[in-house]
Amino acid sequence: MLYIVSSLVTEGGSQAYSLIGAAETKEKAAELAAEIYRDYNRNASFQNIEMITEWLATRGKYSFRRDKEHRLQLAITELPETGGALPEETRLVFSAEAEAEELSRRMSQALFEGHHVAERGGKTVSCPIEKA
Repeated sequence: MLYIVSSLVTEGGSQAYSLIGAAETKEKAAELAAEIYRDYNRNASFQNIEMITEWLATRGKYSFRRDKEHRLQLAITELPETGGALPEETRLVFSAEAEAEELSRRMSQALFEGHHVAERGGKTVSCPIEKA
């Protein structure tokens, strides 16, 4: 079996998806992914990196959010030995659906509560709807 390591880095409004490499065992793939984490989070302790390596070896995914605008997501994808296409249930590597859904929920809630003005840092950035 071959294991492909990939990463998705979100920096502010930009996203970069990268194929990191491949390994013959899941443990080696986890070590490869943990190296990417160590480079991304320079403050990580040895114990923290060991825990993340173990997590990746068992779960195959890890997400680290430095702050609101900086995030690293790692994934290990198994490739079948027979070649060809991946099974349908293992094709998805990353999905931003949950974050987009949360944004839609928050916007809907604000509209329901009567907020009709967009604000950024306390300043209005759009035209308000006047109540008649």
